[in-house]
Amino acid sequence: MYDRLLAYLDRWLIHLYRLVDDPILAYFLGTFLLALLCVLIGELLVGLAVYVNRHYLRRLTDELIQWNNLAVEAVEKGNPDAYHAFNREANEVYGKLFFLTIAHSAACLVPIPFVLAWMQMRFGSVSFPLPINIPGVGDSVNYIFTFVVLYLPAWWFFKKVKRYLPVYRNIEALIEESGRAVKEMKSLADVLEKKMKASAQGA
Repeated sequence: MYDRLLAYLDRWLIHLYRLVDDPILAYFLGTFLLALLCVLIGELLVGLAVYVNRHYLRRLTDELIQWNNLAVEAVEKGNPDAYHAFNREANEVYGKLFFLTIAHSAACLVPIPFVLAWMQMRFGSVSFPLPINIPGVGDSVNYIFTFVVLYLPAWWFFKKVKRYLPVYRNIEALIEESGRAVKEMKSLADVLEKKMKASAQGA
């Protein structure tokens, strides 16, 4: 089954490496496009994960805002017991939201193992000599190193053009909605600053 999947991928992915005649240029151009494809698919998976969990995300976000604001109001009223109780609830909800966000972000990496497995099949014996021996790397690099190096500019390029792509604009809006708690939560620092100023004026 796994070999059949790689064979199916090979039928399509190899075309990325046949856009130019020079074999070295073809390899690096193809690998860059392959990395960009991983970024595009990965971002779609992130968007899908956020969309599927959007109601749960919204509920957690609303709870986080509620408990945080209650905790801040407790500080304003000088009620430390209520603050600790509300803050404990806010921290619990924040933990759930944090790990869910990490899980969503991890979705962007899903295509990479499949792509690297295909590259192993196609370019496993290919290596590129380095002018010097680099500790931890050696005097040559293989397909994994070149993919990782090219993945970074592919990701940077995608971030620059994402706002012009309709589907990815919608994904960005979903992600921003899930992060609205930052904008709506009252700031404990502001309350403490006001208390310090009031204390200084009273002195």
